[in-house]
Amino acid sequence: MTASYGGQNGKSEVPKRTLSSVVASQMRRRIVDGTYPPGMQLNEQELAAYFATSRAPVREGIQRLVQEGLLVSEPHRGVFVPQLTYEDLDDIYFSRAAIERASMVRITERGLAAADIAALEHSLGQMAVATRQQEWRDVVAADLRFHELIVGAARSPRLSRMYASLLGESRLGLNMLVGSFEGRADYLEEHQRIFDYLVAGDRTRLVEELESHLGTALNTLHRHYAEAAEPLQSPFGADAELSVPAAGGAPKAPGGSND
Repeated sequence: MTASYGGQNGKSEVPKRTLSSVVASQMRRRIVDGTYPPGMQLNEQELAAYFATSRAPVREGIQRLVQEGLLVSEPHRGVFVPQLTYEDLDDIYFSRAAIERASMVRITERGLAAADIAALEHSLGQMAVATRQQEWRDVVAADLRFHELIVGAARSPRLSRMYASLLGESRLGLNMLVGSFEGRADYLEEHQRIFDYLVAGDRTRLVEELESHLGTALNTLHRHYAEAAEPLQSPFGADAELSVPAAGGAPKAPGGSND
């Protein structure tokens, strides 16, 4: 018996990319790159005007980002870009260490596939190029991609899902570290050592290096925390160019109350 899920000639009518996913992607990028800074309140109506769409896709996009940890919804107050506390940072890195350690143990038991080695080498190459060019946000992206690839190489869908739920908050935390990357050649060397121990299957040194690497990052975050907690400013300057249809009027920055 063949199940029928609708559509003509058995072809899916589901769009490849929904409007809400496009809105969520744009908002995610702005949160990660700091355009929407920690503590900023996002207003559903103003976001809809800014993206020239109805409120429904914006609402769905916000819900998706709340699930990712890139936004927080506070009852009777609204939706905000989270401001990570010391406790948040400690818990994020504690959780990351648990998942990455479990992934590494499995990899040392089963070995690392050639495709995984190639992907990790590519990520290291991207990190090296970004470091030479002093593109520190690209360094952050390559860093997270490197660790995500390690978890993926363990071939545990559940570990990967758990890790994916941490990535949004990890990006926010690492964004606070951007100013500390300059002149840190050892940062790339730490990742290279993790890669070498993975390939060699040296579990003891691998776990030790992971704990040292994440511990160093967390200590640096603690030192830079106060410096990163600057007063909230509007992400749109006076000369910001916004591409919104004239009928929608002059959009405001998507802040303020959701009332």
